Amino acid sequence: MKNIIFDIGMVLVDFHWKSTMEKLGIPADVIDTLDHNMINHPMWNHFDLDDMPEPELIKRFKELSPECSSYIDLFMNNLDEVVDMFPGADMWLKDLKSRGYNIYLLSNYPRRLFALHTPRFHFLPYTDGRVVSYEYHVTKPDAAIYEHLCNKYNLVPEESIFLDDRQANLDAAAKLGFHTLLVTDPIGVRGALDDILARE
Repeated sequence: MKNIIFDIGMVLVDFHWKSTMEKLGIPADVIDTLDHNMINHPMWNHFDLDDMPEPELIKRFKELSPECSSYIDLFMNNLDEVVDMFPGADMWLKDLKSRGYNIYLLSNYPRRLFALHTPRFHFLPYTDGRVVSYEYHVTKPDAAIYEHLCNKYNLVPEESIFLDDRQANLDAAAKLGFHTLLVTDPIGVRGALDDILARE
């Protein structure tokens, strides 16, 4: 195994959108509505794809939940608050890098949020490269995004392990030959990865 590829959200970084809404004073019933009609709605994928102007996207979210329009504006104006790096994520990647592994990022991430959040990503100096959805207008689990990563850095999937919190993204990677590891516990997975690497 030569290459370790990380998703960002819920692997290296906590995307705590719900607690952010709570801190902003958004009512519980509105949070529930926006869970279904915004954050986890298929339309959110256009944010990651960067194929639609953000004002148009917000307009469509408001059309799905017109009674929540003011709360949508409130949330979208405070997106700098929705992520924090998981404790020790930077030291984790630093350790893997020191052990000779190449470290890459493969993430669905909106353009504005990536620029907004990267100052908090203290693991970036320990990475060898990245492919982010907004740059290529393609998102996981589309095979094309994995192929972009391989082509950009001359990666061999069979020499690489990919960590992600969504099984569908891992399944797509596995079809291309990548080793995969599902992240359900962002801290506990560090030991699970070491166990896998020790067997290689």
